Amino acid sequence: MLTHSASASSGVHVASDADSGTGTPEHRPAVALFVSTALGSWTGDQLHVFARDVQINDTAFRRLDPEYYAWLRSRMNLARSAHQAGQIDGEAYDELRSKFNGIHAWALAHFGERVLADAVRILDARDYQPPVAEPDTPPSSPIKRNADADGLPESIAMVDAICERALALGWKRERLYGTGRGRLFSQDRGLVSLLRPGDQVGEVTLQSIEIIGAPPTEVRQRFYNPDVDQPWIRRTRPGN
Repeated sequence: MLTHSASASSGVHVASDADSGTGTPEHRPAVALFVSTALGSWTGDQLHVFARDVQINDTAFRRLDPEYYAWLRSRMNLARSAHQAGQIDGEAYDELRSKFNGIHAWALAHFGERVLADAVRILDARDYQPPVAEPDTPPSSPIKRNADADGLPESIAMVDAICERALALGWKRERLYGTGRGRLFSQDRGLVSLLRPGDQVGEVTLQSIEIIGAPPTEVRQRFYNPDVDQPWIRRTRPGN
C-alpha cells in the first residue's frame, strides 16, 4: 500500500548542469529520490503529488535532501564500525555499502559536493528524526514488557540482567529490547536480536555493551549505542 500517493516513477533521471548546483530553489531537481532507513530507494517526478515522507506497505521513505543524506551517512559510519567489530557480516555490509554508494552518487549530482559537505558538518545525528512507518493498527501501549522483545528467551534473560544498569547509564529501553520491527540497519533492532544461546554480556558502558561469544571461541564484540557520541566520531558544530 502506498500512503500519500498513488504512483511512483521508475524512470532514470540524467543530471543537468542546474541539478549539480547549490541546492537553491533554481537548482532543485525535477526528480526526487525517496530513501528508506534500510537504504531502499525509488524516484518520483511528480513532486506535487508526494509528501516529504511516503509509506509503501510497512516501509517509510523520505525525500532525500542534504540533511537526510548526512544522517544516512552517519548510519553508514556506524555500520562500518559494527562490521569491523564483527556485528555485521561482510555480505550484508557490502550490500549496504553498494546501496549507499548509489544514493551518494545521486545526491552528489543533484545537490553538489559543497552542500553535502556542509550538511555532514553541521548535522547532529542524535537530534535527527528519521522517517518511521505507521503501523496498520495502533499499538495498544508503549513498549513496556520484555516479552515484546524481538529475541530468544535466553537473549531476553541476558538483557534483563543488565537492563537496570544500562538504563541508569543512559541507554534507551528500545535499544536493549528493540521494538519488534527490527531489521538490519534499522534503529528498531535491539541488543536481544544479536545475542545467541551461550553468549554472555560483558562490560556495559554508555557507549557500548560487550558481547562475549559462546565457548570455545569466546569472540568479543560490541553493540554500540547510536544515541551517543562514539570515540571515533568527531562532531563539528557551526562556529567551532
